[in-house]
Amino acid sequence: MDRKKSILSGVLIGFVNGIFGSGGGTVCVYMLEKNGMEAHKSHASTVLIILCVSIVSAIIYFFKANILWKNVLFASAGGVIGAGCGALLLCKIPEKWLHYIFGAVMVITAWRMFR
Repeated sequence: MDRKKSILSGVLIGFVNGIFGSGGGTVCVYMLEKNGMEAHKSHASTVLIILCVSIVSAIIYFFKANILWKNVLFASAGGVIGAGCGALLLCKIPEKWLHYIFGAVMVITAWRMFR
């Protein structure tokens, strides 16, 4: 992906993540794969991209939003455990199944949002 496309993609990813608090990763994986990146690399690269985007969003939310710190603490602890397990498991999932799993999560999430 060339520099201009990367920057424009980053703006879209950051915007989606900033508005919804998540979802930028979904856009990011799609854009990276659409531009030829292998699935495992796109999922792994997305994690780092979303980390950077989320830090900026978190700083803004810290000063502008009413944060429930107890919930943040518990969810973060669970998230750290889940992230470690997921990162270790990613290498073991065949690319075909990675697409199926990702697609299923997208469909379930969309269905729940429309409900």
